[in-house]
Amino acid sequence: MSRWFPWLLAALALVPLLGGAYALRLGTEVVAWGIAATALAFLYRTTGLVSLGHSAFFGGGAYATALLVKNMGASVYPLAVLLAILLGLAFSLILGFLGLRSHGIFFLMLTLAFSQLVYILVKQGFPGITGGDDGLPGVPRPPGLEEPAAYYLAGLALLLGILLLYRAFIASPLGQVMDALRQNEKRVEALGYNIRRLKLLASGLSGALAALGGAYLVGYRGFVHPHDLSWTTSGLLLVMAVVGGMRPLSAGVVGATILIALEAFLSSYTDLWNLFLGIFLMAAAWTALRSRRAIHVGA
Repeated sequence: MSRWFPWLLAALALVPLLGGAYALRLGTEVVAWGIAATALAFLYRTTGLVSLGHSAFFGGGAYATALLVKNMGASVYPLAVLLAILLGLAFSLILGFLGLRSHGIFFLMLTLAFSQLVYILVKQGFPGITGGDDGLPGVPRPPGLEEPAAYYLAGLALLLGILLLYRAFIASPLGQVMDALRQNEKRVEALGYNIRRLKLLASGLSGALAALGGAYLVGYRGFVHPHDLSWTTSGLLLVMAVVGGMRPLSAGVVGATILIALEAFLSSYTDLWNLFLGIFLMAAAWTALRSRRAIHVGA
């Protein structure tokens, strides 16, 4: 993690003390989206693959949590979150088993098709269970975390724990092998490693982490909507990871913070905030492309 990233975490920790209700809401959004964007950045960091289907895990985790809590009560929150994580793990392993033989744009399109399939099934396939276009409102918060500040701080602690585990994983021998997998897949395979199993592991962990982000978000918002499963949500997660740099451990959190803060700032001054946000994203993508070319030229 970069040297200045702890200062960002410190600023986020001070939000309940220095900010009002609006700042607290933005901070909670940063935590939830930061977890999910970190999942996407982790997949790229360990395999070099880019997904447009993480909304299926993000929104799926939110729906799984909402359905169980609404039907059985807030006391089952730990079980609901665990179920969301396991479902994210299972479905990402299935998707990985089917799609990890493909690369580049083919894997990207496969993940996009998967997320759209889940989106249609939730929105139109089982409206009696999922609420259809109306979604699922009235989701309570976990017992003991009903206050927004308490819920936010619990999520921030969870995010910090995830980042520490991420760093420990990358520093481990297995993490080093998977980092090398992104850089040179054929060389890792020539050394005798089963790259398919490594990719499945990365895919499973990434899907589980994205589902955890969705489970956290629904607890704060109190509702889940089919939009959380749409391809635009996947695109937003990808943009967050790209803005954060993709490879740094802090990429997802930094990208989520920048986009959410920038949207809040611009929308308070103009109705054309989408235009200026788009210009910023184009500039960020151009800068990232130039940096990547500079690295290749230097090599």
